[in-house]
Amino acid sequence: MVFDKNYYKNEFERLSKLKGETKFFIRKSSDTFKIKRFIKKGTDSFELANYIKSSNQNAKDYWTITICYYSMLYMAKAAILKKGYETDDHYSTQIALGHLLVPNEIKQV
Repeated sequence: MVFDKNYYKNEFERLSKLKGETKFFIRKSSDTFKIKRFIKKGTDSFELANYIKSSNQNAKDYWTITICYYSMLYMAKAAILKKGYETDDHYSTQIALGHLLVPNEIKQV
């Protein structure tokens, strides 16, 4: 699958304008105090996933994957907030991450 930077840009702009009664999708935010909270939640979730992974429970693989997903989601929300935006759901987080944090091209060293 090819990463389409224009798609992410257009979706980011669309979701930034879209608002529901109690939902905002993507909005500008200066709530930087939340960054540490998201990082803590992400780190704690990852530690929990490692603990569950080492258990002998039947459903450990399912829960390890689920908790790791949320760990990454929290870290993505922290990175997006560092750029001055906040997201309200999983899809908006994916779009904001792609638009704000994926470079147009990778610099060669």
